Amino acid sequence: MRKKKYTIIGAGSGGLATAGYIFLKGHEVSLCNRSEERIKYIKDHDYTIQFGDKSDKIRLNYVGNNLSKAVYHSDVIIVVITANGHSDIAEKIAPYLEDGQIILLVPGRTLGALLFRQTLNKVGCKANVIVAEANTLFFVARLKSPDLIEIKGIKKEVSVSALYSRDTDHVIDVLSEVFHDIIKADTFLDTSFSNIGAIFHPVIFLLNKDRILKKEIFNFYTDGVTKKVAQYIGKVDFEFKSIASAIGINTLSVVDWLNSRYGLPKTSIYKMIKYNPTYKDILAPTTINHRYFWEDIPTGLVPMSLFGKNLGVPTPTIDYLIDEGSKILDTDFRSEGRTLYKLGLSTNNLISDLWDITNIVEKITNCINK
Repeated sequence: MRKKKYTIIGAGSGGLATAGYIFLKGHEVSLCNRSEERIKYIKDHDYTIQFGDKSDKIRLNYVGNNLSKAVYHSDVIIVVITANGHSDIAEKIAPYLEDGQIILLVPGRTLGALLFRQTLNKVGCKANVIVAEANTLFFVARLKSPDLIEIKGIKKEVSVSALYSRDTDHVIDVLSEVFHDIIKADTFLDTSFSNIGAIFHPVIFLLNKDRILKKEIFNFYTDGVTKKVAQYIGKVDFEFKSIASAIGINTLSVVDWLNSRYGLPKTSIYKMIKYNPTYKDILAPTTINHRYFWEDIPTGLVPMSLFGKNLGVPTPTIDYLIDEGSKILDTDFRSEGRTLYKLGLSTNNLISDLWDITNIVEKITNCINK
């Protein structure tokens, strides 16, 4: 079987871990990152992936910031960046895409695949590509130094779906050569409404903001999740599931998600997060200006709030987090986030629009301003 060419866009911890993991499976891997500073060292040197007691040296086939060169003849393009950059990357990558390529957003957050496809359409991309999304990162990884990535854990199950459901089997078939623990989601709605980052990050971050402002050193999950914080996570989880149910999908609860992804015994949210060994020693940010606000609120909480409002599902906890996060960073996340207009969805036929997209035959029906 021919070894495939993979391109990883994004050289953060998740991108480097993903690139190295695929390289060790024997495939050709290109790594592209917008910032030269991030990749300056590894352009000319090996870097190391450490998982437990095992360490492996990685020397990728290409490292740079030339998108055209990075994606040329790639079979799979994996985008591992903060989700508020999805539209920008789609616009920049569009001229270089080729028929048959798979673009996988890891993760897509909420409706990332839809936003990416909409952007490709708007800029006139002619290539026949498949856009798909995963509901979470493949790895829990941390950058220990410019040349060392520590993989703290590998997710036991990662759900993946193409934007159009007819393409999902092909995506799973291709990716399973490398990622053996991926599972097929029925639709991209299942992956999008299982956006665990939007459920966890803003709650833990906001309710620990005084400690973060003081630059206190503490473990984000194991120290930051008190029983009160766990209760708030439960409230957001309930609102997410209520919206998903109104649309007609059944998503995993936080308890079920932690059980399936990490193999933890089912108990309370508090205990499952606090005593998850994979979360041990993950330090909290020391700045309030962090992606746990400026990524997870606009790409996760904002669309969920809008769906709730459109469907008559109350979202008081989600709305509180959006409003507080907007105040803290002096940013209007509601206007900057993934609005229905940006996603190409109508307010009159939201549910039918979403289901029509998953089952569409050729292209997204233009439902902007319907």
